[in-house]
Amino acid sequence: MASKYTDHDRSSYTGDYEKTAFLNSHYIKEAKTRRGMLWLTFLNLFLFTISVLVLICAIFSQRTTSIHSAAKLMENFNIFSPAMHIVEYQRLKFELPNPINQSKYVGMSEEAGNAWMDITYLPDQLISVDDMPKLQKPLNSLKVTDPRTGETGYRVAFEVFHQLHCLNMLRMATYPDHFSQLAIMVSDDDISNARAHLDNCIETLRMSLMCSADVNVFTFHEKPGLKGSWPDHETHHVCRNFDAIKQWAHENGMPSQDN
Repeated sequence: MASKYTDHDRSSYTGDYEKTAFLNSHYIKEAKTRRGMLWLTFLNLFLFTISVLVLICAIFSQRTTSIHSAAKLMENFNIFSPAMHIVEYQRLKFELPNPINQSKYVGMSEEAGNAWMDITYLPDQLISVDDMPKLQKPLNSLKVTDPRTGETGYRVAFEVFHQLHCLNMLRMATYPDHFSQLAIMVSDDDISNARAHLDNCIETLRMSLMCSADVNVFTFHEKPGLKGSWPDHETHHVCRNFDAIKQWAHENGMPSQDN
């Protein structure tokens, strides 16, 4: 049977088919290109997100190290403090007043006395019964109950405030005509006990200074009108944030009537 399609029809059909195939191929390539660009966009977004997260983690890690490096160090040496996790570090420059007696901590005025009271007479703290073994101290130490929470634990005090108390005692001892022996001795009742108290403070400060062993350096300079070279003690240091520790001590302090 003869075909009902003519050569012209076959040619037209073939042409239409080739056009359709070409268009389909073009659309397929275009779709693949769009999908490729979409996946590339997703990949770039993913990489960007990862980069941001890495940066955030790095910043947080640095902040965590600056705040908690003291706690990690103490844990490495099996040392415990209830305030070990609140220690923060900061860069400070030691700045000496000129003249030196302009410092509120220098002299025998009422202002100087109040300034020393503000940094030495901080409340004691309470640590839990579970934490007490970490101090490696006898369990028959003084136990107290926090009237605010009802928690029973052991009464402890921060070394820094005792050390500052000792330094204040030495300051007062340099003004024997102004401060009475009773003020220097606190609870002692004779000169020999006062001497023992001051010697105890000297030893306490000696051990603390040798323990911290400050390796910052200072330089020497000539001063107009003076002979020789003089030390410049206004140097930069990495310091623990004393105000943060002091605030924590106030916020977590035990009432004084438990003494």
